[in-house]
Amino acid sequence: MRNLAAKFAILSARWEPDQRADTQAYLDLSPDAMLDRYQALLGIENWGVVMFGFSGQAVIDILDEEFEIDMERNVLLFRKTYLDARSIRLAGGGRASAEDYPFTETELKLVSSLADWLLEATRSLYRGDLGQNRLQDVQEEYTENFRVYACKAVSNYVAGEAEELLRSLFGSVKSMTAFCHSLTVDALFKGDAAKMLFGESSGYYQAWFRKQIFRHMMSKAVEEYINACLID
Repeated sequence: MRNLAAKFAILSARWEPDQRADTQAYLDLSPDAMLDRYQALLGIENWGVVMFGFSGQAVIDILDEEFEIDMERNVLLFRKTYLDARSIRLAGGGRASAEDYPFTETELKLVSSLADWLLEATRSLYRGDLGQNRLQDVQEEYTENFRVYACKAVSNYVAGEAEELLRSLFGSVKSMTAFCHSLTVDALFKGDAAKMLFGESSGYYQAWFRKQIFRHMMSKAVEEYINACLID
C-alpha cells in the first residue's frame, strides 16, 4: 500500500478540530483498521453518503491507486483527466469488482457484445479522431458496467443466472433504458461520495460530476439510436 497511512491522515484532517494530518494515528494499522478509524471520524450520517457510492474496499483501493500526495502542500492529487476503465472498476467495488460472480462463457460473450453495441450507439458523443487506445478503454469501461449491472441483479451468485437479464438488454428498449438510467444514478451517488471524501474542489469529484452529465447524454444517445433502428 503506497503511503496509505499518510493518505488517510490527509483525508482525516478535514474532520479534525485542528485540521492537521496526523500520520502517526494510522501507522501500524491494517488497511481495514485505517478505514474503521476514518469511518468513526466521519460519523454514521456522513459515512452513509460514502457507502451509497463506494464499498469500504473501494475506498481503500481508490485512495491507494488513484491518488498521489503533493508533499509541498500535503494534499491528495487525482492526476487523471478523466475516469478510465480502471477507475470505473476500482470505484465499482475495488480491485476484485465483478470478478467474484462466476460468469459463464455465454454470459461473457453477451457482455462483450453489449459493450460493442453500446460503443456504437454512443460513438457520436466522442471525438471523431479518438485514438484506438482510448476507444478500447471506453469499451472496457462499458464491459465493466454491464458486468456490475448483471452482478447486482442476480441473487446468489449462481453461474448462469445473469444470462436472461443480459439477453433482455438486447431485446427490450425498456431494459436498455433502465440500464442507462442506472449508470447515471450510479455516477450521482459516486459523485456525492467523492465530494464527501475528497471535497468539492477535488479533481476526482469533478471527474464523477462530469461522468454523471455524460451518462445522462448516453441515455439520450441510446434512446435516439434505438428509435432510428426501429424506423429503419
